[in-house]
Order: sequence, then C-alpha cells, then structure tokens
Amino acid sequence: MRPSTSLFCGFLLFSTAALAQRAPEQRLERSVELALSDQTVQLRYRAPTDIGGQPNSELSYAVFLSEDRDFVASAALLFGTSLDLGAFHVQLGPQAYAALLDEENNDVFALALGGQVRFDLVPSQRIAIVGSAFWSPDVLTFGQADNLTDFMARAEMRLADRVIGFVGYRRFELDLLMREDEKLQNEIFAGINWRLQ
Repeated sequence: MRPSTSLFCGFLLFSTAALAQRAPEQRLERSVELALSDQTVQLRYRAPTDIGGQPNSELSYAVFLSEDRDFVASAALLFGTSLDLGAFHVQLGPQAYAALLDEENNDVFALALGGQVRFDLVPSQRIAIVGSAFWSPDVLTFGQADNLTDFMARAEMRLADRVIGFVGYRRFELDLLMREDEKLQNEIFAGINWRLQ
C-alpha cells in the first residue's frame, strides 16, 4: 500500500468516530452549480438531507463531461460531523461514480470514500476555502480500473444574493487496468453556484 493511501485511510478511520456525535447546526440550502475548465464541464445539484440523522449533511448528484467525451455520473452522501471547529466544517461519506470512457469497453464503476473540509474566511460575504478528497480502493472499483482518485480545492465568494462564484483546481483520475492512468481532469476550473432557496 502506498504511503499516501495509508495516510488517507488513517484519516478516514480517525474521523469516522465523529459521525456518532451531533455537530453544531449549520444551514445548508439546495443549489445548482456549473464548473468549467478548458477541457471539462460539470453540473452538480446539492441538497440538505436528514439521512443518518446528522445535521450539516447533504446529497449531491453530478454529471461530468470531458473534451475527449469521457462521461462520468456521480452521487455523494456527506454526513456532518462534530469535527466542526469554529470556521472549519468537516463532512465525511461515500461517493459513487459511473464512468463511460471515450474508448469502447472502458467503463468503470467505483464507490469512493472521502470527505470535504470548509473554512469560512468571511462568513458575511460567503468567502471560503473548500477542499475535498475521495478515493476508491481496488475492492470497490469495478470494470476497467483499479482505483479512482478525486481531489479538489477551491476558493468561493458571493457575487450576488443567491450566486456564489468559485475558482479552484481538480485532479480527477482513474488507475486503469493494463494501461497508464486516465486523467479525466488535472487543471484549474471556475464556476458559479446558484442557491435555489
């Protein structure tokens, strides 16, 4: 097992204990966001949920398309945790990915584990830094890949009453069987998040 994988798994095991405790109440809202880069586009719907009984939990659904016609649909369930420390908010949970790659018979389904960390710099202006990391082990990755990794970091700022702009970087790749890694995204992106309520 690679050192980075060991560290990631250790973080998840340490953090999972927090799911049994209640976190401070934080207001989540339904929203739709569009993220664009030079070679990719992603549309995501996010909504608060009561699944699991944890406050600050959310469901999200996304579709991703690359310039090479790689298509990925994903769904995530992130649970709020008691790891929220002032301006820091932590969510942990699974994310499922179904990828149809540009080459014929190169399809992948993966169940990844991970989380998201948010740091509110200026809450009144909704200025924040957000990072997320998801990784699927070989045993939960099916089809033409051994692993999936999805790392993202971005900065957000309110542009209007219901609109938040963001810019960031994402590394999204598949460790394919008998081939080099397939980098679905490895670049800077920008976009907007529109709150529906």
